Amino acid sequence: MSQGIFGIIDFRNAIADRDVLGNAMAAYLKMSGRGDFSFSAGSGHLIGMQRSAADSPSRQTRIEHDPDAGLTAVIHGEVNNYRELLSQHPPSGRPCRGDLDLVLRMYRRSGASFARSINGLFTIGILDEREKTFRLMNDRFGLAHQLYWTVADGRLIFATHLKTLLACPGVRRELDHEGLNLFLKYAYITSPWSILKGINKLPPGHMLTFRDGKAETVPYWQFDAVTRPDMTMEEAIPAYRDLLRGAIARRMGSDGSTGVMLSGGLDSSANAALAASCSSTPVKTFAIGFEDPRFDERPFARIVARHFGTDHHEYTITGREIDDLPSLVWHMEEPYFEFGLFLAYMGLKSASGHVQAVIGGEGADQMYGTGGFAGGRPAAVHYLFRKSGMIGPARGVSRLLRGPLFYDRDNLGFQMRLFWNRAADLNDWYFYGYDGHELSQLYKNDSLARVPRIFGEAEGSPESFAQVYQETQIEQDMRHYVNENVMVKSGRMADMLGLVLRESFLDADVADFLVSLPMPVKRGGGLVDHLRGRFKSKLLHRKAMEGILPPEIMSKPKQGGFVPVMIFLNDPALRKRIYDRLLRSEVMGEYFRTDYLRTLFEKYESFQQGPVGWPNFLNSKANRILFLLTFDIWHHCYLANAPLGVTPPSLNEYLG
Repeated sequence: MSQGIFGIIDFRNAIADRDVLGNAMAAYLKMSGRGDFSFSAGSGHLIGMQRSAADSPSRQTRIEHDPDAGLTAVIHGEVNNYRELLSQHPPSGRPCRGDLDLVLRMYRRSGASFARSINGLFTIGILDEREKTFRLMNDRFGLAHQLYWTVADGRLIFATHLKTLLACPGVRRELDHEGLNLFLKYAYITSPWSILKGINKLPPGHMLTFRDGKAETVPYWQFDAVTRPDMTMEEAIPAYRDLLRGAIARRMGSDGSTGVMLSGGLDSSANAALAASCSSTPVKTFAIGFEDPRFDERPFARIVARHFGTDHHEYTITGREIDDLPSLVWHMEEPYFEFGLFLAYMGLKSASGHVQAVIGGEGADQMYGTGGFAGGRPAAVHYLFRKSGMIGPARGVSRLLRGPLFYDRDNLGFQMRLFWNRAADLNDWYFYGYDGHELSQLYKNDSLARVPRIFGEAEGSPESFAQVYQETQIEQDMRHYVNENVMVKSGRMADMLGLVLRESFLDADVADFLVSLPMPVKRGGGLVDHLRGRFKSKLLHRKAMEGILPPEIMSKPKQGGFVPVMIFLNDPALRKRIYDRLLRSEVMGEYFRTDYLRTLFEKYESFQQGPVGWPNFLNSKANRILFLLTFDIWHHCYLANAPLGVTPPSLNEYLG
């Protein structure tokens, strides 16, 4: 049910066999897509686009041309502020045909800088035949699809799907171990790396310019620093509430076919409340829960659904969903296995038969610096290490935290290692994957175990904890985590299920406003409070929702947002089949030590014999097995076979 764009650009040499190349690259979208497919070809280019109208009359579903100016435009995604932009750029002469027509008008007037004014999740490509230039622009949050590209013999080849890119003759399929190691450590692969050598991903907020046979990528947009340092809470509350309501109104569509993902937490409940206020009919809401009450938020989702009269739907994750893993890997296109994968998948799957589009709450934690890297104590301790000049010695201590006490026991030593490493080096914040020490043991050739450092070193002594927190929130939570993980996961799953994904908290106006505010408006407590773990998160959001959300929601602690992945390995018979598969796997045997794998599996079996003290200890151990299984499945689908020739089996079938 995919939509997307692709193309080949070569201004220096005429592209021979354009029909053959175009048909090869169009095969995936035509096979699995929905909406209208359009194609444009000239002596030096071929470009394809598949897009549905969804519930928006301004969405153009065909490639747009301006023959007088020599321009051609394609888009994947949405322009949510189309009406506002149209009023700012009124058409002269004929009426505007839709969002792509508007894009070309804006490009003619403002050049490539026009993209900064678009509020939405998008990738836009513009071919300028007069200037012999082709440009690709990703929105600030990287859309739902990372854009793959490569240059071969002076020719740019790009696509929103890796399957589409690999269908082009001449594109290499060779494993990149740095990309693989990013996955094994972080659970996903951040741009500009990909899992394949020579194939790059366009980072969020960046523009790729291709001319004279060369591609250059530069950021075209940056988050500003705090620009409203004196704004009070009393001033911020009504402004924020209006912005969030406006963001949801822009995303609701016009025919009642947009639903809301409702976890029962503060963010999704706010979405449901404000969506209900924008709709004359009951809004459809979708909740996911678990049999284990420690992780189940459905009781809170029901409170919200009753309070706002939504048409409510629920699904319970049991662990049996792991049987869909090969299909998910095939659709994700790169190795990916993060705590929220099956939560996003089952939530969107439960909505797919009822609505065309869904509003999600992704990014809210990162907008407030409450999730991911900008945690409470680790960020505070990191600040103290930097302020005191002890960051180097602290990293030296990290290298001493080795041995079974810190890796293989469900104790304070295990938790201390994770905390210390995270505070000493923000590159060592990860979802309980393999760290560098473990990778060097896993590989047969430890020279292949290098993990790229995705964050640069901080320079000098910071002025304040608030400064460090703001830097961490913007550079890591927002630019990295929400872009490279959260949005990729949710976007790919929505694409798989034929849904349009819309994010209220990633609205450009909402995001710009939140970033502009000083830390005390967004987060309560100073350095000491964070060290003691007594800070208050999402301060403005909580204040703005008072009197709107039921009191039970206002007072509930943070609970969900992930799946306890250990439930996928509850069945001893399934575990044994996974172990057997990985031990006989050719790619496992080619790169990894069999004795290490056997020990890994034996230890996991021993952990089943005793009580679980800290759930994330067992989750981390389950992750290590599931990461390897995911990579094995991906290799089968994308390297051992041509991906378009693979019909993803169930996990039961895959294990044999």
